[in-house]
Amino acid sequence: MGKPITNDLTWSVSRARLFRSCQKAYYYAYYGAWGGWSVEAPERARLLYCLKQVQSFPLWGGGIVHEVIRDALTQFAMRRRPIDVNDLQNAARALLRRGWVESRDRLWEQNPKRAVNLFEHYYGEGREIPREQTDALKENIYAALENFAHCDTLAELLTLPPQNWVELDQLESFIVGELPADDRAPAAPLKVWCAIDLAYFDAQGVLHIIDWKTGSEHKEELRLQLACYAIYAMKKYQLPLEKIILGGVILNDGGRLSPYAISRESLVNATDQMLKSACAMRGKLQDIEANTANEEDFDCTQNPAFCNSCPYRQVCPSVNGQNLDEF
Repeated sequence: MGKPITNDLTWSVSRARLFRSCQKAYYYAYYGAWGGWSVEAPERARLLYCLKQVQSFPLWGGGIVHEVIRDALTQFAMRRRPIDVNDLQNAARALLRRGWVESRDRLWEQNPKRAVNLFEHYYGEGREIPREQTDALKENIYAALENFAHCDTLAELLTLPPQNWVELDQLESFIVGELPADDRAPAAPLKVWCAIDLAYFDAQGVLHIIDWKTGSEHKEELRLQLACYAIYAMKKYQLPLEKIILGGVILNDGGRLSPYAISRESLVNATDQMLKSACAMRGKLQDIEANTANEEDFDCTQNPAFCNSCPYRQVCPSVNGQNLDEF
């Protein structure tokens, strides 16, 4: 029998982003939806788990780009299959078509985690999605994949033996430090989750950590994300910071490499930021040891722009009082 799944307080860049954006949505994602995958779960947990899987067009498109890139690099490493723009775009087209059918025909009702559920379908109330919107999504995906195929990062990567490629879209975790004790809880280690898009050692033994960006380059968030990766890599590979190079490849901007210099001081600051963020999350809990929370303790955002694309609009108590833009 496998180890039982438990709901623990951990940290990631995406979790922290949601907590900052809307605490109510954070509660739905990490507490209300917990266990909703089970047919024996309460109806509300199952609904929230279903809503947690709802994706907007940009999120869906970014996921497709990442999946196609990961599969292409895997095939090259295993079989030396050339990376060709047409092949990449054909693979993306197949994923677009499959996901569209899954969402349109509500196949996610049988398995919310395995089938695409598009925000634009779920909240569209039967309205047709404009053709220019779907065409724009496809063209953005195709352009990102073309930029990937011609970017300098890929060119360098393909000169190296695949055994130098040590991370490829893998979900990993590490302990970043210890949450301090307070009047409600003792000190406790904080687990941080990270999913590195690509990490490889160059011919000089320097580790390059790359994040593929399909949206805008939010420098402060990307800097924190790459700092997390650096801390993880230093622990796993026993590397000094001087042997690590960090960067984001901005796929919607020609595939340019945006380097991020990280100092020891910035790693200390990043660690403090993660611990401070997790302490704020812990402070909202009803029972810290059991990691349980009450929905009433989590406030709704006051930013209507966030609500316009929030997957939890169906259950959020504040949505009916807002004048939300329609698609």
